[in-house]
Amino acid sequence: MELRRIIRVGERSFGITLPKEWVEVHGLGVGSPVRVIVDREKITVLPGSEAGAARRVSIKGDDVEKIVRDVIAYYIEGADELEIETRNISEVVTRIEGKLPGVVLMELSGVLRLRIVTREDINIDEAVRSMYTTVDAMFALFLQMLSLDRRELAEEILRLDDQLDRLYFFSLRTVKRNIIQKPEHYVDYVITIKNLEHVGDAIDRATNYYLQNVVACKAEVLDLFKKVYTFMQDAFNAFYNNETERALAVLTRRAKLEKEALQIICPQAAAIMHEAASIVGFAADIAEAAYSKAVRR
Repeated sequence: MELRRIIRVGERSFGITLPKEWVEVHGLGVGSPVRVIVDREKITVLPGSEAGAARRVSIKGDDVEKIVRDVIAYYIEGADELEIETRNISEVVTRIEGKLPGVVLMELSGVLRLRIVTREDINIDEAVRSMYTTVDAMFALFLQMLSLDRRELAEEILRLDDQLDRLYFFSLRTVKRNIIQKPEHYVDYVITIKNLEHVGDAIDRATNYYLQNVVACKAEVLDLFKKVYTFMQDAFNAFYNNETERALAVLTRRAKLEKEALQIICPQAAAIMHEAASIVGFAADIAEAAYSKAVRR
C-alpha cells in the first residue's frame, strides 16, 4: 500500500496523483477518461476505456476437458470473445453448447469462435432469484415424485438441474463483473450462489438414487424432506428480504434437523437421507450470508 496526500485542485475540488506505472499499464495519459466509483468508505478508480473494450482470449490445444474448463473460467471472469484452435472442434461444441447463457458459437476457417452477449446491466438479485426459483421447482418436483411415486418427473428434475448450472455460471460472471464496486456486498452473493448450486446437485443425486434403488421408510423420508424444503425456503427468503430474525431462526433449527436426518435407521434410505442432511448444511450457509447481509444494511 502506498500513502499519498490530498492536493487542492482549483478553488472547490481536491485530488490525488495516480501512480505512473498504473497509468502506463492501462495505456492512459493526460485527458484519458477514468471511471470513479464512490462508496461510503472508499473510492475506486478504473480505466474508462475498459467499459467498452472487448476482452478477447485465445485457447489452443486438443485436451477437450481442459478447453471446456478454460472456457467456463474465462466466461466467469468476464471475457467477451474466445477463440479456440483445436482438432476436436465438434466435441468441444457438444460439451459447451447450451451450457453457458449468452454464448454464440461460430466456426470460421477451422477455428471455433465464441462471442458472449450477456446483458451487463443485469441485477445480481435477478440472477440469484432465478437460481432459487429453479432450485425450488426441483425440490417441489422431487417431493411429488416421492409422494406419488411418479418416476417420470425425474426427467424434468434433471432438466432443471442443467438450467441451474447455466444460471450458476451466469451469476458468477455477473458477480465478477461487479465485485470491484462493493466487494463485501458481493461476497454474500457468492456464498448463496454456490450453496444454491450445491442444493441442486444434492437433489439431482437423490433423484438418481431414487430411480436406481428401492427406497424404504418412504413416509419418514418424505416427512423429513418436507421439513428440509421449508428450511431451505426460509434461508433464502431471509437472504433475499434482509431478515435477521428469520436467518437466526434458521440457524438455531439447523442442529435439530441435521440430527433428525441422520437418526432414521433404515439402511436402504441412508444415502438419500445423507443428501437431506447436506441440504440442511447448504441452507444454513445461506442463512449465515443472509444474517451478514442484513446486518451490514
